[in-house]
Amino acid sequence: MAYYIRTNVRLKMGGTLGYSEMMEKLVPYMAKQGWKLILGLQPFVGDLTELIHIWEVEEFAHIESALNACYADPDALAILAAMPDYLQNENFQIMVKTSYSG
Repeated sequence: MAYYIRTNVRLKMGGTLGYSEMMEKLVPYMAKQGWKLILGLQPFVGDLTELIHIWEVEEFAHIESALNACYADPDALAILAAMPDYLQNENFQIMVKTSYSG
């Protein structure tokens, strides 16, 4: 069974470019940890500081192991070092598909 991680990110005003550059490095790193970015959404109209990401993870254990790597691996720490400059808040949910989705 696949698991989906939904993150709702609220950026500081003016943080979109820097955050996007950081994510360009983080997405391939997370892929090595078993996370696949299915969708990243940013507003076209509305609150321009809010982003939504949907990640797919095949093994539940990859959720914890990837998060642990982000806190311990020097490569991940280097990628994430600037995150406090861009991020105001982030909400995190682990989800599964409904019985009626494809």
